[in-house]
Amino acid sequence: MKQQLFYWKQGSATMPPAAIAQELFYGEDVEGLVDLPIKEIIDRVKGAFPSAVEKAGLIVGPVGEGSFEMTWSWQHVRFECHDLADDECQQFTTLMRQFDCSLFEQTNIA
Repeated sequence: MKQQLFYWKQGSATMPPAAIAQELFYGEDVEGLVDLPIKEIIDRVKGAFPSAVEKAGLIVGPVGEGSFEMTWSWQHVRFECHDLADDECQQFTTLMRQFDCSLFEQTNIA
């Protein structure tokens, strides 16, 4: 099963969460979202998942029987989860809450 978990800081953005996720997925900036401390987030993810590998603009790592891919912009972090249990996905939410980010979960984005 594939899930996409989007995290961002809402700020003054007024768009519905699904529209924000779609814009971010397509690489667009969303007016009103707060910029994230991406380097610190990347370091935290790599510390929490030491077997993860960073490539240009992407972190890939195993979790249990599944895996994840993390991508980002200054406004968001997206985890694409492959065959992860809910408690395994919860690890990403716990990590991103340390940065005051909200979760938007999407199961089908074109």
